[in-house]
Amino acid sequence: MKYKNLDQLFRQTARKLSFSACPFIEARLFIQKAAGWDEIEFFHQLDRPVPPGVLAKLDRLVRMRQAGWPVAYILGKKEFWSLEFRVNRWVLIPRPETELVVEKALGLPLPESPQILDAGTGCGNLAISLAKEIPAARVTASDISRRALQIASWNAKNLGVKNVKFVHTDGLEYFISRKKRFHLIVSNPPYVSENEWHKLDPPVRDFEPRIALVAGPTGVEFIQRLIGEAFECLTPGGFLVFEFGAGQEEKILQHFREGWQETAVHLDYSGRPRVITARKAG
Repeated sequence: MKYKNLDQLFRQTARKLSFSACPFIEARLFIQKAAGWDEIEFFHQLDRPVPPGVLAKLDRLVRMRQAGWPVAYILGKKEFWSLEFRVNRWVLIPRPETELVVEKALGLPLPESPQILDAGTGCGNLAISLAKEIPAARVTASDISRRALQIASWNAKNLGVKNVKFVHTDGLEYFISRKKRFHLIVSNPPYVSENEWHKLDPPVRDFEPRIALVAGPTGVEFIQRLIGEAFECLTPGGFLVFEFGAGQEEKILQHFREGWQETAVHLDYSGRPRVITARKAG
C-alpha cells in the first residue's frame, strides 16, 4: 500500500494496533523507532512522504506487537525515574510503582556517603536511580543473572553513572560470606506465586523473565529469604526497602522478628500497599 504522507501511515498503523489501550501512542513510537526520529522530528514529518526503508522496519515492529510482545521490549527501552533504561527479555520491565522504592529510600536518614545494595537489580533501575540521586553513595547492584548484569552495566555507562559496581550472586550469599555491610538494601524481588504466574497477562507471562517474577508456591519465598539475609548484611540502624505483591503484607510482616524496628507498609500511587521499609535495631 502506498501512503500519501506520514500522517496517513500513522493513522493506518494505529488502526492495526486497535487492540492496544494506546494505539496512537504506540504507532508514533514504532514509527519513530523505524525512522530513527525523536518526537519533535516525527511531528515535523507528518505532512511529508514516508522515507524509504521505514515501511519494512515498521511492519516488523507492528507484527511483533500483534504477536503479544510488550512495547518496551520492541522499543528496547523503558523510562524509570526520568531516566531511560535499555531493556530486553533478560530483564524485567521497570514499572512506575517501583519508583516508590526510590522515593522511600531517599527519605531515609542515611550517612553522607552510604553503602547501598540493590538485590536483584535487573536492568539496574533502582541502583542507578539511587546512584544518580546520591552521588556520594557507593552502590552495589547484584543479580543471579549474568545477562541482566550486562544490561545493567551498559545502562550505568550510558547514563554516566560511575558509583555503581555489579556483583553476580544468588541472593545475598556473596556479601554474607565476605561480611559486607550496607546502610541500605533495596529490592524489587520476585513475589508472584506459581498459581498467579499462570494467570498473568500474556505479555508479562510469555515474555518477561520468569525468574524475576516467580518466587515459589506462596510468592513470598524470596522475600522471606531477603529479610533474613538482609539482617546479616545491614549495619546497625541500616534500612531495608522492598516492593511486594497485592495482599502479601500480613504474611511478610510475620517474618520481621526480633532485631527489626520501624517496620512500615507504604501505599503506591493507586492507594495499594506496595513497599515495606524496616530498620535493623542499632
